[in-house]
Amino acid sequence: MIQATGTHLFTSLLPLEEGELLRNPQVAWAAYGEPCDGKAVVLLHDLSHSHRAVGPVEDSAYQPSGWARELVGPGLPLDPDTMPVIVPGLLGSPFGSTSPATVDLATGERLGLSLPPLTVLDMARGVSALLRARGLNHVRALVGVGLGAQVALRLAALFPDLSDAVVAIGAARALPEGVREKLGLAWQLLRADPDFREGLYEPDAMPRKTMRRLRLDFQKLLFGREYLSRRHADAEAVRTALEAEAESFSETFDASSWATLCSAYAGCDVADCFAQIRARVLLVAGNSDVLAPVNRVRDTYHLLSAAGVSARMVELPGPGDHGALLSEPERLRAPLGDFLRRVG
Repeated sequence: MIQATGTHLFTSLLPLEEGELLRNPQVAWAAYGEPCDGKAVVLLHDLSHSHRAVGPVEDSAYQPSGWARELVGPGLPLDPDTMPVIVPGLLGSPFGSTSPATVDLATGERLGLSLPPLTVLDMARGVSALLRARGLNHVRALVGVGLGAQVALRLAALFPDLSDAVVAIGAARALPEGVREKLGLAWQLLRADPDFREGLYEPDAMPRKTMRRLRLDFQKLLFGREYLSRRHADAEAVRTALEAEAESFSETFDASSWATLCSAYAGCDVADCFAQIRARVLLVAGNSDVLAPVNRVRDTYHLLSAAGVSARMVELPGPGDHGALLSEPERLRAPLGDFLRRVG
């Protein structure tokens, strides 16, 4: 499987939804196979993932890369031999795309809080700019997970002729209200941490205590007790594993970038764009997904259908926690394969 990675730096300004302009935006990307116009599949990552969908494996408990190892590869639901895959890094992600962690070329300093607020629409525009720069004016499908799925839906509405299909895994029109409130507190909690220093912390001196807390809270949304008990010997093993991952996360993920992404996710409701979508849409739901409960995904399906979109919904069998949706390729092979064949 051919793999390539890179970062595209744009010399033009990117208009943002809040009215500001983003100067010299950059978008990191990874490709599996040889993406070409009309055949490529665009894969969009979730909140805490990087664009390195298949790896490499990081030497830490927190693994931002490799989240799609069971999804992308020979014989898997997205086989690059027949469906070459490109994975853009979303704006706001600290793994190469423009984010608060990005160094401003003009000043030599990190952007930090000088970066304007970003929205899901801004992320969609960033993805579109990368695709055009890579010569991809039409793609076979936009496949997104969680936050990436909302970006995919917004992108399909923004550019109706871009894609034949959208696959939204673990996403509804918006997060449940309680989840939105939790994610929306990220900025407030970080600003209350003296180590945050109004965003002027050094990369090796981030507000780790608050970041550990935020990650532990988010883990409760990703994984339920039943799933964790199957993976670990006892409650103490679960606690140890979660704390180790949260500690690693606090040392790796830029704090301002996390708050930026959380605010965008919490503030997003894509239902207002459904009437502009021309692509076919597949919604994939997990039966115990706290971020995208089945009933909310079903409501999203009905709203899409009412807007005239050719939509379909599939509830995956087995473990349905948000963090486990991509863990078993056999569950995704049939619904994704059948759907993508119909639009291929």
